[in-house]
Amino acid sequence: MKFSVTSGELKQHLQTVSKVINPKSMTTVPVLGNILFELEGNLLTLTAADINSRISSQLPVQNEGGAGCFTVPNQTLIGAINELPDQPIVLDVDEESYQAKIHYSNGQFSFLASSADTYPAALELTSDLQQATLPASSLLSGLEATMLAASADERRPIMTGVLLDFLEDRLVYVASDGRILVRRTDYKVKTAEVSSLCLPAKICQLLVRTLLPKESGDVQIAYDGKHIQLNMEQYTLTARLLDGRYPNYNSVIPPSSPYHIVVDKDALLYAAKRVSLFSNKASRLILFEIQDDKIRITANDLDLSAAAEEFILCQSDAGQTRLRIAFDFDMLQVILQGLKTEQVTIAIADQTRAGIITPNQEEEGEETLSLIIPLKLIGE
Repeated sequence: MKFSVTSGELKQHLQTVSKVINPKSMTTVPVLGNILFELEGNLLTLTAADINSRISSQLPVQNEGGAGCFTVPNQTLIGAINELPDQPIVLDVDEESYQAKIHYSNGQFSFLASSADTYPAALELTSDLQQATLPASSLLSGLEATMLAASADERRPIMTGVLLDFLEDRLVYVASDGRILVRRTDYKVKTAEVSSLCLPAKICQLLVRTLLPKESGDVQIAYDGKHIQLNMEQYTLTARLLDGRYPNYNSVIPPSSPYHIVVDKDALLYAAKRVSLFSNKASRLILFEIQDDKIRITANDLDLSAAAEEFILCQSDAGQTRLRIAFDFDMLQVILQGLKTEQVTIAIADQTRAGIITPNQEEEGEETLSLIIPLKLIGE
């Protein structure tokens, strides 16, 4: 089996598919540390997998010696290809001994490949499938806006991912760790059937950071309750979904709040960040006091006799009412950094009810809502 390809293109595809490889899976199934090569005609398919997910990528090559398949340890091949400048290379594999060679302009690499017979077969979804078609840009923005709020607590696995709630007239993305919640609604996506699925955080990160930014078309989604398959222009990703029933996210969102504060997002974020340096390191509590179109932000650490305060301007419908509410700065920062807007509106009621943060500028047909639970003020 022999084919030629440019080293730069092969490297790009190898680096992409290898992101799914998991050292824990390799301990159980060592061959999962390999990348599967399948050559048919002038099309090369590269596949990598772990126990729960699998990604394949296709690229055109110049076939110089028939069809075939083999696997190569991920680190062996990527390590060698990374050191080459972009140039045409020829990969030649003896189908009996699995001795492989990469020939390039002024040299060659020689290494041992292995049979593809022991590589796990592709997962077959059941016949009871539900399907949806999403623009890649829509899926990217929905996951990007919400996955930052997903929990890292493995004791509640369903909360560690992003919920995709397909409704007849909209698609809702939701993630929450119990202290913050982000809900992104896309009214441009409509589906015939009501259904939902929960994507693991690892898959969300792979899609957002690697796969979706390279896509300009649609993503075809098929899922059967346990697994999902996403078909893109260059890549096919199959993954196990998170098991369990996602909590009723709408029930924790206050239907309305009496007070609304409009403020510059960056001014709020950086003022709170400066003040938070003097907050208690355990609670990370920062206090907001809103009155007369000003926000007074304070924090203190009694153990270190440290304190800070800063004032920023805002627009408030509270009038002369003095509002006091405290937040965990780390949670507030996560929300504000995830919003692509110049101004935000903060809707609050009192110290016992969640605050709602919404961006003032959004794409048409999209709606983002972030919820943050306030911290209790001692003595109040």
